[in-house]
Amino acid sequence: MPRTGSKKDDVARAALALFMKKGIRATTTKDIAQRANISEGTIYRHFASKEKLANEVFEITSSILYQYLKEMLVACRKPEEQIGCYVRSLFIFARKHHQKYRFIFAAHQTELRRQTRKKIKHVDLLVDIIEEGQRQGVFREVDQHLAATMVLGTITQTIFYLKNGDIRVNFADILPEVEESCLKILK
Repeated sequence: MPRTGSKKDDVARAALALFMKKGIRATTTKDIAQRANISEGTIYRHFASKEKLANEVFEITSSILYQYLKEMLVACRKPEEQIGCYVRSLFIFARKHHQKYRFIFAAHQTELRRQTRKKIKHVDLLVDIIEEGQRQGVFREVDQHLAATMVLGTITQTIFYLKNGDIRVNFADILPEVEESCLKILK
């Protein structure tokens, strides 16, 4: 979360850290208040409930990822280049902003599963790349959402195994392999 000095930002930062450490359900508003060094009542001045807080933290972090990817994709023109750029950028984001990255993917797959399904904006970028590649005849005709899911799955699973130490490959060496795998899915 960007540091602006507001209590609301303090609450969001504390909540993100605790949600990643303990999970959303196990984190109490008392825990969040203690970590943010505020009273518990301050949380409710900004958020109607812990669930609303979790959703807003998700939306904020998801928007940060979306904006980051969108900015990185500007440098790439062709759909094949954009796929490579998307892969590299998601890997870099996962390294630089590991807590935000982990929260987006963990919350989406677990405790916020129902609320987040339509809020995963970075997938829309991937769908747009795939649609453009299909229009240009570079990528095969396949449902764009299915293809985006397969590409994203390849990227996220590789990041997961890399971060857990199950893959012992140099970061720079793994990127071309993942890019090539993603392009094979689409061609």
